[in-house]
Amino acid sequence: MDEIFQGNALNAVDAKSRLSVPAFVRSVLDLSSDKRMVFIGKHERKICLTLYGDSYAGFLLGELERRRLAAEAQGGDPDLIEDLESGLFGMTEKVNYDAGGRIVLPSMLRDEAKIEGLALFVSRGRIVEMWNPRLAVEQGGDMLKKIATYYLEQRGGKA
Repeated sequence: MDEIFQGNALNAVDAKSRLSVPAFVRSVLDLSSDKRMVFIGKHERKICLTLYGDSYAGFLLGELERRRLAAEAQGGDPDLIEDLESGLFGMTEKVNYDAGGRIVLPSMLRDEAKIEGLALFVSRGRIVEMWNPRLAVEQGGDMLKKIATYYLEQRGGKA
């Protein structure tokens, strides 16, 4: 069954990189698996992280193979596909969450996405993006900016 995520949330990240995975994410993952885990990886193009479950991980494997075959057929550089593989799988970790949804965000991923004291979670259907909300305001499209601005203003800060 494909996981479909809907919703958004802003959660605090403490000094030890602990935070809660929002309920809207866990409720979908818990339906598709009994493992209490989420994949967290660096976004391919944006300064944010992606979260997803088992079915999307399988989709990524198939998508990568499709890209590899297309590149080979067109005489493409195999190093580019290897680099893509390193990014998609080498910069992704399977993270377990406890009964309360708490995780420890891997430090390399936290640094890559410039996550500080807050993490903004925004659904994208089959994945969820995790942003530093200030970067989301600076770099996001209209809807992402609107969501991030709302949460920052609710916390009493300027967007």
